[in-house]
Amino acid sequence: MKYPIPATMLMAAALSVAAQETTPGYLDTAFGRKPYIMEPRHTGSLQPTMHTDEQHPKRHPGIYTIPEVLERSYTRAVEELRSGWEFFPSTPQHFAPYLDSIFVPGNTCVQPCNVIPHDGISTTAQLLKTRLSRIGLQYDLTLSANYTGISPKSHGGRNHFTSTNNSFAGTWYLLKKRDNSQGLFLSIEADWGHGFNFNERKSSAQNTIGSLSNPQGSLRGGNGVFIPHLALGYSAFNGKWVGMVGTIDTSSYLDQNIYAASWNGNLTNSAFGSNPCLPLEWANWGYLTAWQPCKNFYAMYATTGCNGQINHNPFQYISADAWVHLAELGFITDDFAGLGEGTYRLQYTITRNEGKTGCGAAINVQQQLGHGSQLGFFSRCGVMDTDAATVSNVRSAATAGLVLQAPFSSSGWGSAANNDQVALGLLWERAAQSPHRHKDEYGLELSAVVQITPTFFIQPDLQYIFNPVQQTDRSGELVFQVQGVFKF
Repeated sequence: MKYPIPATMLMAAALSVAAQETTPGYLDTAFGRKPYIMEPRHTGSLQPTMHTDEQHPKRHPGIYTIPEVLERSYTRAVEELRSGWEFFPSTPQHFAPYLDSIFVPGNTCVQPCNVIPHDGISTTAQLLKTRLSRIGLQYDLTLSANYTGISPKSHGGRNHFTSTNNSFAGTWYLLKKRDNSQGLFLSIEADWGHGFNFNERKSSAQNTIGSLSNPQGSLRGGNGVFIPHLALGYSAFNGKWVGMVGTIDTSSYLDQNIYAASWNGNLTNSAFGSNPCLPLEWANWGYLTAWQPCKNFYAMYATTGCNGQINHNPFQYISADAWVHLAELGFITDDFAGLGEGTYRLQYTITRNEGKTGCGAAINVQQQLGHGSQLGFFSRCGVMDTDAATVSNVRSAATAGLVLQAPFSSSGWGSAANNDQVALGLLWERAAQSPHRHKDEYGLELSAVVQITPTFFIQPDLQYIFNPVQQTDRSGELVFQVQGVFKF
């Protein structure tokens, strides 16, 4: 005998199935290019801390944020079509795709990991990050320890350095229109570190070697907290335009590159993190504006002082004789010559330093090497005239390299379930001033990342610096480094 099923039960079942079909899983952005739904065994630190529909996936500066990731932040608010303003919103205002990767950190810190899929530290860090994002604060917190060894040992110097190196970079969304078209935010960066038994300014690896570039790019400086960036920003026209004023770290916005980025999780030498000859100043009062009218083009301009002191009133150092202007044009393509996604940046600077005006130009290239390939190429090149070079102390420079991002194996290290990569970089720099033994300096670096937990990785790194410009008794130094990094 058959019994009829009540209509209410059928409706409830249909709604349940629809909810299951439409409710997304936790998204991993996979270096910003190929987001995918994480497997349940890799979400142990996410499940207790946030619901899937409140996840703002991690962004990757230097590559535009793709629609699947943007939808996680903005779809619900757009569907509600509410009017008015909202204070301390749980979702940021809308930004154009490339600007989104720079101005939105996201609220997800855990990465998929096969070694230790989830742990108490990752769960606690994600819980804190989730709760703060509910009042508009999104951030990246990096805590690391670094060992650097140099061979051969210099006369009267030391050949090993151990330090802690930490950084907090956050964006606090203060106010936005409920339709996401515009909003106000506060941007902040704080750095602190500690060298064990050495003073960075007197006996760091860079000073010991006598090199233009800093092989210990991870060393954040000083034994106290310093704030190189604290600025108020405003976005308008549905995120196509952004303006910022305050104490600005220009290196956090201009000269980005997805393959050669910061000191944690990428090449360590400072010459790879940003163009060494560009005057990318920080801890100075300044102004920044960015405009992206369409997906394939953006323009950015920043102007700041170039004589500021850390943790001092920036207004004390504003001078017409110590100022830099930087402009950047970016051209983005989904397919360049059949190789895949590429971004090409042209940069120009005008400087005023020590009563003299100078100028310079540079390029920044990132190019995927094949559709669907995880191998990428990067290059930064630049040249300054004599007066502009006095700001960075580098007359001209060129860096280039290859980066292989996971997945490059089917399981284990380099698989899709581990946020691993390996990178090879080459550098050349020419000193701005002539009283050096060597006019040109060369370098080679090989680095790898091994993800251990969802928020911790180990990075071994090997470098060789040829002809350090201030070296008087040898032609080169071998530098070995290893750092352990918690990235929340």
